[in-house]
Amino acid sequence: MGMLDNIKEKMTEIIFPRRCPLCGALINSNERICSKCSRDVEFIRRPVCRICGRPLYSCHCRKGQYAFVRNVSPLIYTKAAKKGIHRMKFNDSPYSCTYFGKLMANAVRTEYLDSGIRFDCVIGIPMFKDDVLTRGYNQAVLLAKTVADEIEVPLLTKVLIKQIRNKPQHTLSHMERQRNIKGVFRVARPEMVHGKTVLLCDDVTTSGSTLNECALTLLDAGARAVYCVTATVAVLSEMPAIKAAAFGNGRL
Repeated sequence: MGMLDNIKEKMTEIIFPRRCPLCGALINSNERICSKCSRDVEFIRRPVCRICGRPLYSCHCRKGQYAFVRNVSPLIYTKAAKKGIHRMKFNDSPYSCTYFGKLMANAVRTEYLDSGIRFDCVIGIPMFKDDVLTRGYNQAVLLAKTVADEIEVPLLTKVLIKQIRNKPQHTLSHMERQRNIKGVFRVARPEMVHGKTVLLCDDVTTSGSTLNECALTLLDAGARAVYCVTATVAVLSEMPAIKAAAFGNGRL
């Protein structure tokens, strides 16, 4: 790097200082996240469920429950990661998608590509069009773009459509989530997914109902198989309704 490039880089840092993608604190040019978030971010450790992607201590799924083959995630939806997801979605911080997206791409390489699984396209979970206009972006699509760029697979947009504005999933119980999401999505261009293996991307999964409904919609449109990757997965401590159901059913 020449002297002029060094000057340009320093000027850019002065005008547009680097911020932690999780909490927004100022960070140095050689840091990805701040030191506090680095201590607080919680990566998923094995053993992990090979269906829902949660640590086994928090898995509540069963074989055949989901239409997608598998979900993988790099982070647990807690502490710094939870703060980062909220910042990305509600504090106009789309730049946080790059951080999460690269971690998601690493998980895809390790868990899917290294096992010989190949994808024909990448799709982000769609938002209702008015909600995209209000927020200014769809964070799931931005995550999907980063993943698609990293693994060099085409990104498809405006193929999977959210046609109904439903209640926010995070406000509902486990059973309510499943009912709330039914019939919400459609495939606008079935020929784009017909016979293809799809990688579906989202920011967080709790019950898995949204991923499942999107997978069902894509499969009904002719997709060969659907795999998922999410930036984070919620564990039982972040899902009180699911936790109560799990204890009630004698699962824990």
